Amino acid sequence: MMGKICRWCMYIMTVVAWFWLGPLTFAAMIHVPADQPTIQSGIDAAENGDTVLVSDGIYTGAGNVNISFSGKQITVKSRSGADATIIDCEETPNTRGFTFESKETHTSVLDGFTIRNGVHDLGGGIYCHTASPTIQNCIITQNRGTATRFRGQSAGGVYGTDTNVHITDCTVTQNRGCGVVFEGERAWTFNTFRSTTLANCTISENTDSGVICQDLAPVTIKDCTVLQNGERGIMCTFFTRGISITHCRIEQNTGGGIECSEESFAKIEDCIIKQNRAVHGGGIYCSPTSEIEVSGCIIAQNTATETGGGIDVISTRGLATITHCTITQNTAHDRGGGISTFIEFSQFTLTNSIVWDNHSHGKHPEISPGGRQVIIKSCDIRGGFAGMDREPDDEWFIYENNIDADPRFINPDNGDYRLESNSPAASMGARPPLGGITAVTHKEKRLVTWGELKIK
Repeated sequence: MMGKICRWCMYIMTVVAWFWLGPLTFAAMIHVPADQPTIQSGIDAAENGDTVLVSDGIYTGAGNVNISFSGKQITVKSRSGADATIIDCEETPNTRGFTFESKETHTSVLDGFTIRNGVHDLGGGIYCHTASPTIQNCIITQNRGTATRFRGQSAGGVYGTDTNVHITDCTVTQNRGCGVVFEGERAWTFNTFRSTTLANCTISENTDSGVICQDLAPVTIKDCTVLQNGERGIMCTFFTRGISITHCRIEQNTGGGIECSEESFAKIEDCIIKQNRAVHGGGIYCSPTSEIEVSGCIIAQNTATETGGGIDVISTRGLATITHCTITQNTAHDRGGGISTFIEFSQFTLTNSIVWDNHSHGKHPEISPGGRQVIIKSCDIRGGFAGMDREPDDEWFIYENNIDADPRFINPDNGDYRLESNSPAASMGARPPLGGITAVTHKEKRLVTWGELKIK
């Protein structure tokens, strides 16, 4: 009797295992061009769970451009990586590398291709609409966006709308137009998609902005380098909420480092924002109705041809909070070499930060605190409030527990903004180094609280 029961148990377990594991056990590997002549035919032959493995080479023409996953949960992967596996759109109009618009999920994976010479209105390289694929280890270069949007050209590299795409370990470079654009539906009252992710990527040398997020599209940008783009490095605009920019290098962008405008909100943490140039806000610009929270950042060597070499905040009903930042060696041609503010029905708060050795060809080399409700506490500011042409009044301009003393950077001329062990600004400035980048910390001495510093 017991033997019969055991046999039935084994039978039931076998059936259950077949239903649960069968699809994984029998996943196929489809080789291109050995099994199928084109990448698209390989995808068409695949089923959920399969892998389409593409051999080295340059792929052109029908079946190898305007490629669609058709909603399948598959992996399309190169055999030897992006340098060896190239999808060349040959600058043919209305041609791009890949289109995702069939509700693909994160289990739809594109891995290890170069996509070049695409020409399309939105997304010359890759287009995502109501789809959330994973794109990794790709090079997206020399593509062109033709639609006139986003203050200029369209997304030359990647365009995503209403998407939860994850882009990791990719390079988006030398595209005509923006590098990457994420967009929501402006008519929505909120975005139903979770945060899109851009991680460990290099976005560089695109003719327009590096990254644009607009119309309610929540985006996480982390561990990225945004470098030498023709407009802003990163732009958050048109009612975009929930933008997180963390552990990034944003450098040498022609239109400035980061912009937050048109009722948007951005949280910027532990970033290097350096050597960018703009009319207003060389490092960071915050427009009248937007909000920013900036912490642990180095904002250095940026230039504004008018106001706010490091940061420019023009706020009517937004908010700006800056804490534990080092703002140094920035230049403005009009006023506010380090920071410029014009605050109306809102608030600007600066705490535990170092504002030192900034310059202005006009007035207020360090901080130009215009408007009402400006709060500066526990900071090291060269020249103190005397260089701001404004007296604290404990209501509209609050200036408390600040010092005016050389912070003793280790080697600022070479970009080393760490502090010497005898620095009077031990509790101020940016946090310890991020990923090997020289940041600001206290050398050979623990960070102390502001209260401890005052006692000493």
